[in-house]
Amino acid sequence: MLNKKVQTWDEHWKKHKQHTFDTFCKKIIKNELFNFYTELNRRKLNEVSIDQIQFLHYMSDPRLIYDAPKEYLFTVNEAEIVVKDEQLGEALKVLTEDKRNIMLLAYFLNLSDVEIATKLGTSTRKLNRLRHRILMELKDIMEDGGSLGDRKTRKARTTRIRDY
Repeated sequence: MLNKKVQTWDEHWKKHKQHTFDTFCKKIIKNELFNFYTELNRRKLNEVSIDQIQFLHYMSDPRLIYDAPKEYLFTVNEAEIVVKDEQLGEALKVLTEDKRNIMLLAYFLNLSDVEIATKLGTSTRKLNRLRHRILMELKDIMEDGGSLGDRKTRKARTTRIRDY
């Protein structure tokens, strides 16, 4: 019994701090585990997986998954242009061939005003004004969703009011 080692105050304090830290870490891990399972349960109740969404859409309307978008094919100067947007394709079909060609050359083939004007035999200023009017016409067609005969004409955009 005389050989029994007596613990010093420093050793006792270090052991106490180690136990306190161990207890703290165990509590943190336990709480994080609780939060993790709570979050999992919340997600199960509130969120839907992509597989379930596709299955639900398929059951309600099978065309939603397998319906391919409609493509519109236009030919300008021996170049074929494919328009995949249905609304834009319908609006371009409504335009006259000259107006449609100007829009396709400018926005799909990325030709400059000078190049388009030389092909059409007009000035760049006239082409710029014409392209602007065609854009407004396309906008009207796309907003109204009808053909040229079905929609209302908007003269307010084309007329200028000058105050001198």
